[in-house]
Amino acid sequence: MAVSDSVERAALADKLMWADHPRRLELRTVRGIALREALDSGVPADDIARRLVVTVADLTWMAAPAPSSAAA
Repeated sequence: MAVSDSVERAALADKLMWADHPRRLELRTVRGIALREALDSGVPADDIARRLVVTVADLTWMAAPAPSSAAA
């Protein structure tokens, strides 16, 4: 079942991550994409942070794209 609401999708991914889900890294990616979608659509950062029970600073970190592996 797909979750169309980006804030709800981010909250669900976050909840599953804390439940020791076996695909935590993928959930982190899903959460970040969902958070960026919510922010880009105009949802206020403080509303999203409140929903996820984090600070706006945490939300900023959580929404940042994962760094690419640096070429050696």
